[in-house]
Amino acid sequence: MRWTKVVALAAAGSLSLAACSGGSEGGSSSSTTADPNAANNQDFTKVPASAGFEPNAKGPVTVQGAKSGGTLTWNVNAIPENTDPSTQYYQDVAGIHKLTTRTLTSYAMRGDKSVLVPDLATDLGQVSSDKLSWKFTLKKGIKYEDGTPIKASDIAYSVKRSFAQEEMPGGPTFQNEYFKDGDKYKGPWKSGENYAGVTADDAAGTITFNLSKPMQTLPYFAAFTMFSPVPKAKDTKTNYQLKWVATGPYKIESYSKGSKLTLVKNTNWDAKSDPSRTQYPDRIVFNFNRDIPTTAKAIMADNGSDQTTASYDGVDASILQQVLGPKKNQVATGPSNCVSYITMDTVTIPLEVRKAIMTAWPYDQIRIAGGETTFDYAPAKSYGSPQVPGFNYTETPGLTGQGKGDPAKAKQMLQQAGKSGFELSYYYSSDDDTAKKVEAVRKPLLEAAGFKVKSIPIASTEGRKKRIETNHNVNLMQGTRGWCYDWPAGDSIYPPLFASTLPINGGVGNIKDKALDKEMSDISQLPLEQQGPKWSALDKKLRDTVLPALPTNYSKGSAIFGSKVNNVQIDPNQGFPDLTLIWVG
Repeated sequence: MRWTKVVALAAAGSLSLAACSGGSEGGSSSSTTADPNAANNQDFTKVPASAGFEPNAKGPVTVQGAKSGGTLTWNVNAIPENTDPSTQYYQDVAGIHKLTTRTLTSYAMRGDKSVLVPDLATDLGQVSSDKLSWKFTLKKGIKYEDGTPIKASDIAYSVKRSFAQEEMPGGPTFQNEYFKDGDKYKGPWKSGENYAGVTADDAAGTITFNLSKPMQTLPYFAAFTMFSPVPKAKDTKTNYQLKWVATGPYKIESYSKGSKLTLVKNTNWDAKSDPSRTQYPDRIVFNFNRDIPTTAKAIMADNGSDQTTASYDGVDASILQQVLGPKKNQVATGPSNCVSYITMDTVTIPLEVRKAIMTAWPYDQIRIAGGETTFDYAPAKSYGSPQVPGFNYTETPGLTGQGKGDPAKAKQMLQQAGKSGFELSYYYSSDDDTAKKVEAVRKPLLEAAGFKVKSIPIASTEGRKKRIETNHNVNLMQGTRGWCYDWPAGDSIYPPLFASTLPINGGVGNIKDKALDKEMSDISQLPLEQQGPKWSALDKKLRDTVLPALPTNYSKGSAIFGSKVNNVQIDPNQGFPDLTLIWVG
């Protein structure tokens, strides 16, 4: 599956999704930390669309009032497993790479919005008349950290490396689907460098991607780090992730995998050519595998070096009252690119029963039992994320992502449908205290609504395997229970979730509808600026007439930081702070 960011099964049996201010063009801007209370009360269906195109963006980027110098420290729990730019696929690694690694295109913060801008390329790409090739031209004079020039063939080589999925598994695979012969090519180490899907002309400074089918959203895809340059002469294959060559404002001073990464300024970075990054701290240090509560309490205490320390692990419950009150200026929170669901098997659960489940679902009671806070989510009302350009939310009655449910009405609906006592079956982790608390609340409330409940206890370690089993053993909370889009367009949301070609429990709801497949394919081929309303209408249609899942949470990205850490903003397309715009002092 094309999972986007870090997605972990929470003990409660729901998904905890963690992933991936800049100046205006050529100018400067200031930003302030968002009021967490305002963010917590936000209706995300009214969040302004983000990630429109800004094809003429220029550098340098400046932040009003920012100071250069000092050390910024990130103490975080997650340990990056793979930091190779050709194959990394996690939002925290992508955030780190933005400090060191420039790509053909990039996201840039403009106030509270995130827009797509040219990075190494002069524009956002030129598509051929038949839509089967995209050409990018590199800006002139851009260099690696050692002062050698970046070549178009270096980017082509990096993209080719992304096909080495046997040697480096777990990376993005859109290129397999869309690039010419992408299903056959196995990367430069096995298949050689002669690959028809990617060609480069170093003399002209151009790189061309040849496609097997049109991909209107390729400019977004080109912001992945696989579209960064990798010099073949310095490629150490699977060890390249330990010492990749920098093109961004920072380079590696030292890296101890699993423990610590230290970055220092790259003197060969050209600020004038970069419309999305700054270079304020002298040194940026990442300490991995840090205890979340310990880190959170230290940052809130705000003593000594903790004043210039931050964490992107979110808001721990131990400091919740502080960040809601006296320490509210030490937290930033904002929309993320993830949505979570309660999935329902459309093959074994009739539509009228799925509607009764929607009516009965006890969102609030489950959240309380699971210890969720409003820093973690906003109630979801759609399958897609609201900040996608062109999103136009239209309400589905009864589908609000919040409330205590109406068991009496649900019971009546089952009776009218002749489905009283319909059996709902699902797995839950019986070796986890939080999961047991949730189950103690969920099961009796569903039974009160007239359902027979078969909840099957399993070990937490079995959860991932059980969720994707290719049968219909259970009918609730299977398959893809949360999705973080790869880029802000519907083709990275709806086909991966609802296509009939997906295996059982490989998507959401096990929908088998060829007409829906054609509709999604047709929308994907429209000009990008025309797609948003069509995907919105499809989302509404799915909710109203199919109802394969109950949207529950629009995920949030949150970061906490010491009092001398400034300009922390959450990029809504990454669900993660933009690390390139922060200064200390």
